[in-house]
Amino acid sequence: MPDTANQRVNFALAQITTEQIELLPEILEEGKTITINAGLNFGIDTNQRLLKVLFKNIFLQEEVPFITIETGCVFAIDPDSWTLFSTQQEGYFVLPKNFAGYLALLTASTARGILHNKTENTILNRFFIPANNIEDMIQQNIALQLEPQP
Repeated sequence: MPDTANQRVNFALAQITTEQIELLPEILEEGKTITINAGLNFGIDTNQRLLKVLFKNIFLQEEVPFITIETGCVFAIDPDSWTLFSTQQEGYFVLPKNFAGYLALLTASTARGILHNKTENTILNRFFIPANNIEDMIQQNIALQLEPQP
């Protein structure tokens, strides 16, 4: 388990979602430059102590998308770890940069597998989500506003 400031963080992968997948092989033209846009988003469900990480990749050729995939991983956070993250800054659930990066890496790897599965035996199967250092997309701790408790 990841260690945050010498405190063990316990969590479990609770759900995997395919939020969006769009495959348009007919747009692809050989020999033209391809670019990839990637994005990350984080959200929480305070009542259930769940954290969701969304990872989106758009493969483009001449600014026209031909693969769009957005995958989510929902993580259940144990009560002690939830308390740790929700007491660092009043009104916020604060994910340390390194832990957020680890969860983002797990989500990106999940997206990579889903993309392979959806494109297997097609012309689009040669396109991969790069195995870049996903953690570099996160510049600082992630602060998510907590829902007010009744």
